[in-house]
Amino acid sequence: MHDLSNMIFATGCQAVPCLMFGGFVALIIVGIVWGIIRNRKRREEMNRLAAELGFRYYPDDPWGLPTRYAGMDVFQQGHSRKASNILAGEMQGRSVLLFDYQYTTGSGKDETTTYYLVGLFEMPILAPRLWLRRESIFDAVASWFGHDDIGFESTEFSRRYHVKCEERKFAYDIFHARLIEYLLASGDTPAMEMNGPLMVLYQGLKGIDQIRRLLTIGTEIIHGTPDYVLHERGVPATRGG
Repeated sequence: MHDLSNMIFATGCQAVPCLMFGGFVALIIVGIVWGIIRNRKRREEMNRLAAELGFRYYPDDPWGLPTRYAGMDVFQQGHSRKASNILAGEMQGRSVLLFDYQYTTGSGKDETTTYYLVGLFEMPILAPRLWLRRESIFDAVASWFGHDDIGFESTEFSRRYHVKCEERKFAYDIFHARLIEYLLASGDTPAMEMNGPLMVLYQGLKGIDQIRRLLTIGTEIIHGTPDYVLHERGVPATRGG
């Protein structure tokens, strides 16, 4: 009887790891299925939005966008960079690309994948390098050592956003009082980078309504470019380039 009890106990102990392993496998399967459903829904939503905007939809990246536009800082981070669910079209005669973007940092157990919603806009000017992002605690610390960003008359805008530019005057030209008022009223502004004829806006990957918002903000920034800046730095549209 004692031997039988030991045998039952040992069998039960062996069953526990089996149940745990089975539960772990089940969770993985559920995660995979949920990912497939989520990706399918995202593609369907993006396809419908493309039709609504009169854009073309590409589920995958036919151009290698992260490599093609590697000069922009957002496409220099991490590895395994990938663009997908691309909407391609024109606004006011200039090319626009809206897409999901991801990159990976680290490896193995320390691997992390970051997801962005990105808008890539062709501008009517050639811009010097300019960056805008949310102000962080690290920026505040850096300011103590004299590494200040560009300040504006709007203290709220200066407090909320960190702005850098190769040409300080250009930053003031772009972020004029009307645009600053618009951006503050619009809520959280996506991170921005300008370089030559391109502007990139990006933020954490969100729903379809956020894609419309990204397009609206990008269009407003470009439309608000002062006439004298257009005269000084203007370039013709590439019509789909």
